[in-house]
Amino acid sequence: MSTTAQITANRENAQNSTGPKTETGKKTASMNAFRHGLTGTRMMLQPHEQEAYTRLTKAINRDYAPKTESESQMVQKIIDCHTRLNRIAAIENNILNVGLVRYTNPNSTNDEETESMVAQAAAWAAEANTFDKLSRYEGRLSRQLLQYTKELDRIQTARKAAPAEPPAKSHHVESKAATANSASFRQTPIIPDHIPNSEPAAPAAGALN
Repeated sequence: MSTTAQITANRENAQNSTGPKTETGKKTASMNAFRHGLTGTRMMLQPHEQEAYTRLTKAINRDYAPKTESESQMVQKIIDCHTRLNRIAAIENNILNVGLVRYTNPNSTNDEETESMVAQAAAWAAEANTFDKLSRYEGRLSRQLLQYTKELDRIQTARKAAPAEPPAKSHHVESKAATANSASFRQTPIIPDHIPNSEPAAPAAGALN
């Protein structure tokens, strides 16, 4: 566990950092993650990679047909992993071909096939450390690709298995006529307390005289 004195010393050392000071140095440092584009979180494509990346993006989106943002994020990670794996294969192939040109001896008495094998072995031996690093990157990316593919499958399976939302309730509006008619059946007839007599009243007894 760091002591107070160690923490204080670390802070002082951080203030005296010997990081890049010039604009050129800062730009170079900011590109460290893009030297090979194999482990960086952002992709920097070369012009000759644009067409292949666009084609791969369309194909994988068509295959997985993401419906939610989570699915789209997983699909994008899968696309980037495939791009980096393809780039590793291209880098290995290019290193080997450059080595074949470099180590082929035009004055050799070997036949063409044998000389090619010798140059290939020499290229592998000279770039053994580079090939080893590329192999480790490839293994890491392959594991990530498998992880992303499994996670996408899990998300899509859960979405498809989720119960569908019930349809919104429709409110039935009765017409005014129907409302009036139905209401008339529920109304109780009003009976007045006094019903006037329609027959003429009998004359009073004194009126006959």
